[in-house]
Amino acid sequence: MTPEELAHFANDVMLFSPEDIDRLHRVLFRLQEAAVNFTPAAVQREYKAVCSEGHVSTQYDDPCLQWLLDLLEIDPEIPLNEKFLDVLQEANIVLTTDGTSTDAATDYGEGPKGRAAHEVSMPVRPATSDSIDSIDGDDPLWQQAVALDSRKLASQALEQWRHKLQLQRSAYLEYEDPAMNSVADSLYLRNLARKVLSHWRNTVAEIRQMDIVADDFRMRRDAAFSLKNWTLATREMLFVKVRDERILRKALGKWQEKTASLREMDAAAADFRDRQALQNALVKMVAKRSQIRQAETHAVLAYEGNLSRKMLHTWLVQLDHIRLNERRAEAAADYFASKHTLQKWREKALLRIEEKKVVEARKHVLGFTYFHRWRAATRKSKEAKYTEAYKTMRRKVKMNIARTALNIWRQKAIQMRQMNVTAQEFRARKEVEGARRTAHGAIITMFNKAEQMQEANLQADALFRKNLIERLQIFGSNWLVPTQQILENQRKADEYRSTRTASYALQMLRNWRNAAFRTKRLEEDADVLFHRTEKKRALGFLQKWRQASAGSSREEAAREVSLIPATPAARRNQLLASTTPAYTPAIGLFGRDINAVEEEEE
Repeated sequence: MTPEELAHFANDVMLFSPEDIDRLHRVLFRLQEAAVNFTPAAVQREYKAVCSEGHVSTQYDDPCLQWLLDLLEIDPEIPLNEKFLDVLQEANIVLTTDGTSTDAATDYGEGPKGRAAHEVSMPVRPATSDSIDSIDGDDPLWQQAVALDSRKLASQALEQWRHKLQLQRSAYLEYEDPAMNSVADSLYLRNLARKVLSHWRNTVAEIRQMDIVADDFRMRRDAAFSLKNWTLATREMLFVKVRDERILRKALGKWQEKTASLREMDAAAADFRDRQALQNALVKMVAKRSQIRQAETHAVLAYEGNLSRKMLHTWLVQLDHIRLNERRAEAAADYFASKHTLQKWREKALLRIEEKKVVEARKHVLGFTYFHRWRAATRKSKEAKYTEAYKTMRRKVKMNIARTALNIWRQKAIQMRQMNVTAQEFRARKEVEGARRTAHGAIITMFNKAEQMQEANLQADALFRKNLIERLQIFGSNWLVPTQQILENQRKADEYRSTRTASYALQMLRNWRNAAFRTKRLEEDADVLFHRTEKKRALGFLQKWRQASAGSSREEAAREVSLIPATPAARRNQLLASTTPAYTPAIGLFGRDINAVEEEEE
């Protein structure tokens, strides 16, 4: 019986009352005493008998009886009483000797009163607690308890033996001997090698056997395949032969039939052809005659047309010949006229060429003369420009020298001004430090003097108080309290006076410090204003100088632009930069009027 089934039956039996469990136990005990096999019929019969003895009504679907029958069906090889005891042990139910069953861990739902009533209702076996003879050894309940106890002891001993065996096994498994391990490893390797070798041999033998079987199977398959192919080929040849014979026989029959029909058709066609040929010959003869007549008519017409065409062609040829002669005469006349005209034109052209050569020679002479004059004028202007450029360069050099000197003077002036400012700041700082030191000394002197005066006053007051107290004590103590009050008032007045003196000194020191700070700020503001004014003046002067230099440079640039360039490259650049030429060449000075040039030379 599995643990799950055992737990299921244990849960069910825990729901039964002690009377039901005792009744089930009596049923099993009676069956065991009667040596009757545990069958469902015997169990039902004995259960009904026990219930009738206890005056308990039974039903067909009694849960106790059904539970016992279900237990009987589980594992029929195990006796029913043993299974019943196992279930009771699983449910922690102990059978007592007084015929009752108790469960230490289970409450059956009965209260103390019900349990007490049950104990009272059950018969109690008379016995004494101090003698073992009071127990009946032949009592079945006692024997059952002894058997159960023996069973428990045996199970406990078996459990301990199993636990000890498990401990020994775990210790044996955990124990390791190097020598035995090496022997075991060598033995394992030898066995493994032997197994591998035997496996390899078996595999080789099996492979060889499989190769033999495969070869045999392949040979038989090839033989069967060859026989099958030969049979199929033979059958195919036979089928082809029979088919060819049948086809030839059918073709011969059809050919004979077609030959007979062709012969008949040839005879009919020959008759029809003869008739048709005769008819066609007659038709062609009639048509030929008509064509001959038409051809003769066309020939007459063609001859007449050709004759008229030849006559017209002859007349046209003669007319063209006459026109050609006329054109030749006109061409000859035109040729001689154009030749005479060309000769006249050639003479005039030669005269014009000679005149042009004379004019070009005169232009060349005049151009050479004026070119020399222009080169002399250009040389003079270039020397003048060089002189002016040298003067301009000297002026620029002088201006640069003056500018450099001005910058140096300005830097020196700035350095001197900075040094003066630094000296003034140092002097002012020294003066402020001296004033602060003097004020500090005066304050310390005043404070020390005030303390000295205060100490002297305190000493004088103490001496006066002492003398006064001594005097008053001579004449009595009536004046002591008013005198103490007067002295206290004088002490407070002295403290107030010293506080006022210290606050006055502190206020004077604060006023001196504020005045020094205000004076320093005024000096700094004056210096900043002076520097700003100087900077504005320098910037104005520099701006005026820049404007003057820019105006002079613009005038020089305009003057340089207005001058004639000295080199061909400069002239080319100026010519490309402007739409009008910068100068007029010598050839451009001459006009097309040659007489005007001659008048200028004269």
